[in-house]
Amino acid sequence: MAETAAPPGDYFSNHRRRERFPWSLYHGALTRPLARAIAARGPRPRVLLVGCGLEGEIPGAPPATELYGCDLDARAIEACRRLYPARAERFAVCPGPYELPTGGGFDGPFDVVLAKEVVEHTLDPSRWARGLSARLAPGGALLLTTPNYGRLSTLPLLEATVLEWIARRDGFSRKHIHPSKFDERSLAALDVGERMRLVSVRRTLTGWSLLGTWQRAPG
Repeated sequence: MAETAAPPGDYFSNHRRRERFPWSLYHGALTRPLARAIAARGPRPRVLLVGCGLEGEIPGAPPATELYGCDLDARAIEACRRLYPARAERFAVCPGPYELPTGGGFDGPFDVVLAKEVVEHTLDPSRWARGLSARLAPGGALLLTTPNYGRLSTLPLLEATVLEWIARRDGFSRKHIHPSKFDERSLAALDVGERMRLVSVRRTLTGWSLLGTWQRAPG
């Protein structure tokens, strides 16, 4: 769903690495806190996963979670529909960088809107986040995860060395794929829309990623 300064090469290949070492160290640290945040919304939460990539489920979320997924990349949506044919209608392509799908249940309202590792790709993160918040039910939660570019994080060094080497081997560069870089303070200051209250911004155990949580006012 992100409007990006497109890197050379094809970034789509990165989707399949999520569960492989060493990428699993990064993404695995997000699994438990996200599952807890979703479970806090009740036994049958309606969840919109924005920028879903190849993810058709959220590990640890309540079994009765009603999950919808959307992405700018039509290849990702086609793959999710093949992997989860019983829920194929719950995956859709985003019409544009700041637009979400409509109809077929995508209008919401949702108990949770979740975007994992997407906000850093956007050129206007506040405009993008406000569009996500608009799909929330009263009392619903917006969850955003993003790389931690804080002063004490080791992630920038890893990105500039090991991860950049791997990217170049695959035909692209990581140097310009994150036009909006966040630390704890700047993520907390993100304007995510009216009637939205910041709950917390937390670092994962590795310190490489941040999880921001906002709640829509009830009623």
